[in-house]
Amino acid sequence: MSTHNDYIRIPAAAELPGATNKARLIWMVILTIAVIGATFALSCVTPFAALGVALAGTAGLRASLRVVTIVWFANQLIGFVFFHFPLTANTFLWAVAIGVAALITTAVACVATKYTASAPVPIRLGVALLVSFAIYELTLLPAGVVLNGLDTFRASIVAQLAWINAASLVAMVVLNEVAAALFRPWLGRMPRLARAS
Repeated sequence: MSTHNDYIRIPAAAELPGATNKARLIWMVILTIAVIGATFALSCVTPFAALGVALAGTAGLRASLRVVTIVWFANQLIGFVFFHFPLTANTFLWAVAIGVAALITTAVACVATKYTASAPVPIRLGVALLVSFAIYELTLLPAGVVLNGLDTFRASIVAQLAWINAASLVAMVVLNEVAAALFRPWLGRMPRLARAS
């Protein structure tokens, strides 16, 4: 008799159907490099909700959390080295809060993707992004209160971040389709965001 609840169990990368391990690894590397590169273009804004959704259906929970941790670390490094974030306790605490929020958001994206697996792809990805973005913002809200940063939760800023995440997810889907087409002859089948579940 099974003791786990299959409705909340998130598959590991090895359990995701179809893709080869090498193709999955290459996809995670491509996505990581793309998001880190976008961090420069977006003045150190990283679309963690979109990244969590993109990883949720293609990498498994543990691998997703590892990739998000690498991207978070790179984001902080870029911020402190290239964008000259101030070396203050407040800035470091915000960095920790963002990292925690990114990890929670990724776990939520995995759950949301699993619960919407039978929905058409646009609905599955849209619902997962909406839920993930809301959780990301709600997770950061206590940090905003404690660290005197509630001004970052103005409607105009939240809306801008929502659009960045939505556009980023679309770009990640396109990148995924291009990578799947280009690397298939060498790596076999790559995990796909736009596939029907």
